[in-house]
Amino acid sequence: MLGLGSKKAGLTIEQTGVRFIQLKNNKTWEIEKQAFLPLEPGTIIENQIANEEKLRTQVRQWVEQEGLKGSRVALSVPPSQVIIRKMNISTIQPKQVQQLVALEVETGLHLPFEEPVYDFIPIGRDTVYQEDGLEEEVTKVLVFAAPRKLINEYIEILDEAGVKTDSVEVSATALGRIAEIAQGKPFADTMLVHLEHSQLDVYMFREGHPVFMRTINLLDLAEETPLFQSESYLAQKASLGEDSLSSEQMLEITAEISRMLNFYQYSLHDGVARITELVVTGPESSRRQLVGELRQALAEIEIEELQLESVPGKTEDSSVNLYRVAIGAALRDDKNSLIDLLPRTDREAKVLPYVLVSLIVVWVLAAAGVTTLYIAQKSELDSLTQQTQSLQADSDVKQLELAGLQGSGGSPAVLIAQLEAGRTDATAIVEELDKGLTQRAVIRDISYSRNSTIDLTVDVAKIDDAASYLARLKRMSFVTDASIASLAEETDTGNGSQGATGLYAVVYSVSMQGTGAASTDAAAQSVQSVGEAIAPGAASSDLSTQEESVNDGTNP
Repeated sequence: MLGLGSKKAGLTIEQTGVRFIQLKNNKTWEIEKQAFLPLEPGTIIENQIANEEKLRTQVRQWVEQEGLKGSRVALSVPPSQVIIRKMNISTIQPKQVQQLVALEVETGLHLPFEEPVYDFIPIGRDTVYQEDGLEEEVTKVLVFAAPRKLINEYIEILDEAGVKTDSVEVSATALGRIAEIAQGKPFADTMLVHLEHSQLDVYMFREGHPVFMRTINLLDLAEETPLFQSESYLAQKASLGEDSLSSEQMLEITAEISRMLNFYQYSLHDGVARITELVVTGPESSRRQLVGELRQALAEIEIEELQLESVPGKTEDSSVNLYRVAIGAALRDDKNSLIDLLPRTDREAKVLPYVLVSLIVVWVLAAAGVTTLYIAQKSELDSLTQQTQSLQADSDVKQLELAGLQGSGGSPAVLIAQLEAGRTDATAIVEELDKGLTQRAVIRDISYSRNSTIDLTVDVAKIDDAASYLARLKRMSFVTDASIASLAEETDTGNGSQGATGLYAVVYSVSMQGTGAASTDAAAQSVQSVGEAIAPGAASSDLSTQEESVNDGTNP
């Protein structure tokens, strides 16, 4: 935003002086602040800074006196040092157009000054034929170039005084902007004649864009004393005789305008376009005089007088006409700005803080994302590491157990053969128990405990039969000892009726021979001893499991 706070401000540096304008409202053009600095004679000659130090001093004192420090302005400069070139760029991609224009300006465009600052306006597309007959679609552009040294001098002088420059444009676009707004219609094929004290600027517009600019020195036409020999701005106005133009000046102006009209029609547009409207702006008296003369000389063209002192719908104010170029610059915005000759390094310096802030925000967000991802990945990695360590420890234990088994039997095959050889035949034991029963005796229940003991429940007809079966048990091949744990008369027949059955239930406790168990216990002990030797404590945690599996393998 231009100006103080939300206010818009424009500033012009011209041969006669520096004008500053600040608007309250760009719709009504209500002026909040205005200031004029008349320059001492010889400070600026033909729109070139002739005495830079003097200009710096004058502007610095003026800014301090008027309280303009801290203002941000749109700067408008005279057109005499600005060159316009029309180009055809062999692409329609905006980014490529910008790159090719930059290349053409810096390498191929012939300009009357070095180190140009430039901007361009795309004005349409066209199809051209190459030398080989192929069609090529091109972008037509208007390039505006000015000496970088001159523009930088203006900006540095203002900056040193405390006034910041937000944009730089030529007075043609600033004046064209306010003229279009005042008329309520855009320029088509329009000539804008700008009268200003000692000179006359002529701008020609095509579809709203300035395509030609020329400055005519009115003092040279009148063959009067050079402007800069006057002692003050007021004296300069008096010596010029601003209230009227001489007949010689009028004749020469009319002839120059006629030549420029022909140039526009036949040289710029090959006879397919011509100026249809001519607008005159400037001091009221000389403006009306020029309009009257032009209407007589150029009857085929519509000629209008731009009366900015009393624009319809605006508050009547004579300052609007005096500060017309500065107001046009202040009305600049993104929609109506055509060109900006602010050096690109300055533009980048203005945008750089915002770019840096954006990059910092992106960097912080990216760093936060990476940190979050790192923490999540680290947590998952720690979990996987713990699982790997657990599996590795289990694998080590299993390896130790296998080594112990191999150590006890030489190899897994030998160990299996040994276990098979020492295994007790459960079927044979049951058959032998059944074969030794007395008459009418029946085995009701058999239970086996892991300590090689059988608890056997037998129904016998007589108490003597219980004693007889005990004696037979002790003689069986797999028994080391046997005893009667209990003896009672049977009262349950198994069909739900209660009463004496004539049978006796005898519970025998039978101790078996431990050959198979001893073999497996030895193997388990071997595993434990090997594990303790290699890694103390490593095998002990799973020894009971291994011992159980071996014992289970030998149980009938």
